[in-house]
Amino acid sequence: MNKSEKKALFSFLAIYTLSSFILISIIAFLYYNQEIVAIQNQCSVQMRSASLNIEKDLMRADMDKTTYKFTPPNNRFKIGLFDQNGKIIYSNLKDNSVLLSKKAYKNNLHIYHVDRLKKPILKVAYIVVEDNSTYKQKLKLVTFLIGMILLVSIFILFIGYLLSKILIKPIKIRIKKLNRFIRDSSHELNTPVSALMMSVSSLKKSDKKDPRIINHISVSTKLISQIFNTLSFVSFKDIDEIYNENFDLKELVEESVRFFDEVAKSKNMNIKCDIETTLVFLDKFRIQKIINNLISNAIKYGFKNSIIEVILQDYTLCIVNEGEGINKKDKEVIFERFERRNNSESGFGLGLDIVKSVCNEYNIKIKVESTPNEKTVFFLTFPIPKKRK
Repeated sequence: MNKSEKKALFSFLAIYTLSSFILISIIAFLYYNQEIVAIQNQCSVQMRSASLNIEKDLMRADMDKTTYKFTPPNNRFKIGLFDQNGKIIYSNLKDNSVLLSKKAYKNNLHIYHVDRLKKPILKVAYIVVEDNSTYKQKLKLVTFLIGMILLVSIFILFIGYLLSKILIKPIKIRIKKLNRFIRDSSHELNTPVSALMMSVSSLKKSDKKDPRIINHISVSTKLISQIFNTLSFVSFKDIDEIYNENFDLKELVEESVRFFDEVAKSKNMNIKCDIETTLVFLDKFRIQKIINNLISNAIKYGFKNSIIEVILQDYTLCIVNEGEGINKKDKEVIFERFERRNNSESGFGLGLDIVKSVCNEYNIKIKVESTPNEKTVFFLTFPIPKKRK
């Protein structure tokens, strides 16, 4: 993983984790507030109930004219009984400095409920209930939430890492293909350019015109032209104006065959044609591209000293070459951009991508049949133009 990929990975993880952490924290905060309100309401009800029970016991003792014996309700609550002057009658409160003027209040450690009786019972005018368990519950709740946030954050970080790896994988593959494309571009252009330079140099030194040198220049020029046309079409096809017109596909095929005839002969290959008049209504420029690319591929991947057949009949164009062929697995990917079935041959992996995109655009059916180490046939079935009334 290079520096750019690491930086992208860490940036994604940082943003993903931080945003998830903030969202989880907000949810945890809302949950905390809701739980605290529920705890406080429950505590208030229980403290009120404890105060009422003591008041009932005081009333029962007063009615029965018996001595009141104070019994703490439970270990959770502490009770304080005060007279009208605030003097302690009984108390197991941890803090006896109680604010009797308030009905309920809290300090740093305790919550107090103050119940003022309508009239004193056995000299008791105030019943104070003290609770310190609420803070313990809050502490447990905070500890629980912090633990959950940490666990969920670790889980999110792990999921984010897996997601980033999944997201980066196709990008890495794309970058790898682009790097190979740049490398192949240099190699692809270097071959005809070197041939041109050598041929021009030979022409300068020779007083006579050598047909072989002229042929090398012609072939190299056509190769450079094909490379330029391929790259420019991929770069500008989305903004190029489409111009559909009626024309004879036979003339377009013948033009492409003439163009690549010298290139084929440089590999001792012959192009054999069997074409008939075929009127279509399409964009001539784009159709020329797919024919050129298929013939170029037939030459590139064909055996030397072999024959390339170009057949146009019944609105179906067949281009047949004898060569390595295409295996079943490669048939599924050869039309993808930058894909090449043979790394030993030069090329960009753009030709069949152009063919596929144009065929899809004009509803041209494309089919491939291939026998490894024997021959490959590309079939293009063109739509029959509708007759105008």
